[in-house]
Amino acid sequence: MSSPIDPFTPAVELAAAIRRKEVSPVDVADCYLRRIDELDPRLNAFCHRADDDVRKAAADAADAVARAASPDDLPPFHGVPLPVKDLVDVAGWPTTHGSAGADRTPAPASDPVVRRFTDAGFVLLGKTTTSEFGALPFTENEALGVSRNPWDPRRTPGGSSSGAGVAVAAGMAPLAHAQDGGGSIRIPASCNGLVGLKPTRGLVPHATVMVEGLATSGVLTHCVSDTAAALDVLASHDPAAWWSPPARRESFADALAAEAPAGLRVGVLTDSPVAGIAVDPACTTAVDLTLRTLEAATASSTPVFRCPRRTNWSGRSPHCGTSAARGSRWRIRTVSSHTTALCVTRHARSTPGPTRKRC
Repeated sequence: MSSPIDPFTPAVELAAAIRRKEVSPVDVADCYLRRIDELDPRLNAFCHRADDDVRKAAADAADAVARAASPDDLPPFHGVPLPVKDLVDVAGWPTTHGSAGADRTPAPASDPVVRRFTDAGFVLLGKTTTSEFGALPFTENEALGVSRNPWDPRRTPGGSSSGAGVAVAAGMAPLAHAQDGGGSIRIPASCNGLVGLKPTRGLVPHATVMVEGLATSGVLTHCVSDTAAALDVLASHDPAAWWSPPARRESFADALAAEAPAGLRVGVLTDSPVAGIAVDPACTTAVDLTLRTLEAATASSTPVFRCPRRTNWSGRSPHCGTSAARGSRWRIRTVSSHTTALCVTRHARSTPGPTRKRC
C-alpha cells in the first residue's frame, strides 16, 4: 500500500503540510502505525501501543484542521505523531521505567513535558523502550526485551533512549521524546545517525527533579530544525523550579536563520575520560570534521586552554582550574562569547556509514 508521505519527512515540514491541508493527520498516523506493524517486531522500539488512542487523537486533529479559520490558528506541530519514552507518565498508559518490578497501573495524569507536547499539537504515538530506570546505554532487560539498531540489528541502538532512537531512525516516527542524564539522548543519536541535543539544566521543566537536575527531556530527530522547533515547545522559565534559566528573548528555530555568532568558544574532548577505554579513530575524525565546519562558518580559531584528560568520577576533577594536564587532548577553539563542549564516545562506532541500509 502506497504511503501519502515520506516517513522520513522532517516534523516541521510534516506539520506545515498538515496546516496546508496537503495531508490529513489521520493518513499520517496510519502511515506510521503501518511502519510500526512492519518493523517493530524485529527492532523492538515500542513497549506500549495504544492504536485506538492514536487514531482518535488523529481524527480530532483532522477535525480541528477543517474547523480552523486560518492555518495560523493551529499549534506548531498539529497532527504530527510523537512517541514518549517510558520513563514519564502519560495519562491512561502504564509507565514501566524499563523494570519488571514496576507497577503497571495506568498513570492518572500526564507529566508536564507530555502536556507541553500535546499543547503543541502532537499526537502521542505510544511509548518507547528504555534501559531499566534509564541507567544503561542499551536496552536489554527482562521487562522490555532487546532493542536493536535499524542500520544493523546485530548492533545496539544505544540508550537509555533506545526505542526513541530506533523509532526515528527506522521511520516509525518523525521525531521522538527522549531523556538524557549522562548521554541518553546523545548516545542513541550517535548510534543511529540522528540529531540529539541535551538541553541546558533547568531549561525544560519537569514534575520532579531527576538526578539532582542532571537529567532532562528533549527529542531525537532527523535534523537540527526539528530539534530547535521542538525545544521551543519544551523550554520555558519556571520560577518554582530548582534550576531555571531566564526566559528566552528569541526562539531557537529563529536563531537558525541568524548569522553565525562571532567569538564562540568550543571546548573539545577527544580522549576517553575513562582509563582503559579507547576512543575509536572514526569518532575523533568526526569531531575534527565538525570543528573544521564550525571554523569555516566563523573564520576563527584560537586555542585557549587545556583540561585534564581523566576525571575523578567521585564527582570532581582533581585538576580542575589548573594548567594543562599531561597527556590531555582537550582544546578550546574560539568560534563566540559562549562556551560549548563537544564530546564523542566510543558508542559512535555504531553510527551508520554510507553503505549501510536501514530496515
